[in-house]
Amino acid sequence: MFRDRSGNIAIISALVLPVILGFVGGAIDFYRWHSERGNLKELADTLATRGAREFLLANATGSQVKAVIDNIIDNGFAEEYGFDNVKSDVSINADAGQVSVRLVVPPSDGLILTNFMPFMADIDITSVAVALGGMNVCIVALEKADPGAVSIQVNSKLIADECSLMSNSTSTQGVIATGLSDVEAGLICSAGGAFGGSQNFNPTPTLDCPVYDDPLSERVAPAVGPCTHYDAAYGDRIGEIATAAAAAAVTGVTETLDDLTGGLTGGLTGGLVEGVVGSITKKYYLTPGVYCGGLATGQFADVNLAPGTYIIKDGPLLVGLGGKFHGENVSFYMEGDDSTFYFGPEAIIELTAQKAGPLAGILFFEDRNAPAGRLHNIMSDDARTLLGTFYLPRGTLNVASLLPVADRSAYTAIVARKMQMTGSPTLVLNVDYNATDVPVPQGIGPVGGTTYLRE
Repeated sequence: MFRDRSGNIAIISALVLPVILGFVGGAIDFYRWHSERGNLKELADTLATRGAREFLLANATGSQVKAVIDNIIDNGFAEEYGFDNVKSDVSINADAGQVSVRLVVPPSDGLILTNFMPFMADIDITSVAVALGGMNVCIVALEKADPGAVSIQVNSKLIADECSLMSNSTSTQGVIATGLSDVEAGLICSAGGAFGGSQNFNPTPTLDCPVYDDPLSERVAPAVGPCTHYDAAYGDRIGEIATAAAAAAVTGVTETLDDLTGGLTGGLTGGLVEGVVGSITKKYYLTPGVYCGGLATGQFADVNLAPGTYIIKDGPLLVGLGGKFHGENVSFYMEGDDSTFYFGPEAIIELTAQKAGPLAGILFFEDRNAPAGRLHNIMSDDARTLLGTFYLPRGTLNVASLLPVADRSAYTAIVARKMQMTGSPTLVLNVDYNATDVPVPQGIGPVGGTTYLRE
């Protein structure tokens, strides 16, 4: 019988097959175990880094940072990494700006190695992230409760890659990005929640952030003296500009001028069209002062502003229909219930804020006693230079142009009750502070540094 070699292949295969299956099963188990450790490490690194970035905000506390991380875990973030049952332990060292995140998950059922160490033990990973310095801040939405404190919709694009977006709204939709819109920022931080898909945000918004106090709350508004100009208007078709601005103030979107009806707003009752002959553009040179009833620039007018503070009182600041509006080292104080600004679709805008004085670094300063919710509109397709800070503590900044806005500015910052973008605009918020001598107001711009993972 022993000399009979028939059937050896079957016998050998039967003996070897379990060994082969063991190696294959073990390899599968090892690959699964290694992948799970890698995914858990990536999750822990992400949570620790997000927590550490909270320390880049001057008013963040250890308990707030821990609450942010716990909230991310509680809302199923770990499921995106393939984990349904994660135990977490978060340790905070606020003095060192350090966040430690320990994650533990039970082992998955395996084929071969489940009963062998270390594959039968829980997967235990710890990541430590440290914040050094702080971060640039370029958008602060001061609204405390309403949804859409920052609202980017339709096909809008916000590019703020090197600075942070802060929304103080505790609404579950404090930050909104829908449709084909795109929000890109160094940090997207909402005191409440965020509404939109993962494709709308880069990075994913950090939720339940600490409220970011109004960085300009202690700035004193300029004194408003007697009127030096009344219903100032330069160029042609001023009435149509005012009508379009009135419609935009209600709807927040651009409408065809031919379809608009109505009169002037804010006491702007006439147009000074001296110097306009046919289609010949005339230059106007304006000086700082108190412009009661507003200031309008229309067709065929090229308005040049001398450095200083322009107080727009009880009326709007309107630029449209091909009007040109240039000002270097200028600031605008919007005084009274009717004082909003409107840069129409055909306007050409070039403005830089003052270098010195009470309004240094501030381009627009809104009356703190103004009605809440007013719209300030940027619809111009040629507003490429807006260097300075928009301070609109009571109003909403609405950007609805077709071409890039502020992309040629060394820096642009926005502190407003709300900010919204509709249509297809691209708002670019640069942070090239060394490229200009216009100062950055305290609390805006660089208030921090960076984070890193500690091995």
